[in-house]
Amino acid sequence: MSNKNKKISKKIFNVFLYGFAVVGIVFASVYVAMRLHLTDVKGSIDSRNAAFNVINKKTTRLPSLFPKTVYSAGNDLDQVTACQMTTIVSVLPQNGQRILDTYISTKSVTTAQRMIQAILLVTQSNTFLQDRIKKCDQLSNSIMNNLVTPSNANIFDWVASPEWLALRDALVKDKDVIIQASNDSGVPARTIIASVIAEQFRFFTANRESFKRYFEPLKILGNGTKFSYGVAGVKIETAEQIEQNLKDQASPFYLGTDYENIFDYGNSDPSVERLNRLTDAKNHYYSYLYTAIFLKEIMHQWDQYGYPIADRPEVLATLFNLGFVKSYPKENPEVGGSTITVNDRDYTFGGLAYEFYYSGELSDIFPIGVQ
Repeated sequence: MSNKNKKISKKIFNVFLYGFAVVGIVFASVYVAMRLHLTDVKGSIDSRNAAFNVINKKTTRLPSLFPKTVYSAGNDLDQVTACQMTTIVSVLPQNGQRILDTYISTKSVTTAQRMIQAILLVTQSNTFLQDRIKKCDQLSNSIMNNLVTPSNANIFDWVASPEWLALRDALVKDKDVIIQASNDSGVPARTIIASVIAEQFRFFTANRESFKRYFEPLKILGNGTKFSYGVAGVKIETAEQIEQNLKDQASPFYLGTDYENIFDYGNSDPSVERLNRLTDAKNHYYSYLYTAIFLKEIMHQWDQYGYPIADRPEVLATLFNLGFVKSYPKENPEVGGSTITVNDRDYTFGGLAYEFYYSGELSDIFPIGVQ
């Protein structure tokens, strides 16, 4: 071999050597960063955090002190709630009708009240609506006789975003596997997708070019980011911990023998199969199931301390975003997480999940209900 060829071969060898070295350094750096939790979401507290806790206490079902009134389909509401619902229907027909439909289908006064409170939280600057709602506390039957000019707009701003239009259609396509994951885990489908929706909004807004080019026209979900995988953005180490909690009877997240084998791998290599499950672009079942089991483990932990959060989608989504290490059961949990900007408005991860859950969007497929 000539000297010239030897030099060329040496250069090619060096290129490959340095290339592999760089790749090794990158993977090692990512591994160390994940193990040291340097990639964990820092998050922020939602500015409405106190209001979320007040609403939860205010709408926890207690025997009503107000007289009952028959309201559609023979169901009875206290007059204050009926007045509030009727007022919202008259001022914001689109949002109000969703509350009414949900109440008729679920017969849950608590759910209706929480949907009403979500509307009031988002419309704090709408003094006309707020003033009329306050009059309901006085049980004034005359207020409905006032002239009202209803608005056909949906007061949840994100509903008009291109991200939601793409996300909504993609979730409808995934309906069967979402319901399957719900049935297998025992976690309501709407509770599962509240966290997935917040994660997808984050993914879409952080990857604008990809969203415009691929996800919006195809109406499909984003399937992974730099350090996490699947449509729910589950990290490998989080998936591993979810599985470990199912086997560890001493863990505060242990769910019992019925769930111990839900992620079993048979003869497959767990590390390979786990990644395959989370990154399967054609079937998102395991993305939803990991999300559901994470939420169920968190619910179990909080139940043990006497602070149930099964009906707090905003808290569950916040903890899903922040991880097990941020789950400290207490009376007044914080709502927040990553900041997500949709249509020039900032939301927290948990705040956006809350708005979706009580918005009534997709409730014909994924019903709202209080556990």
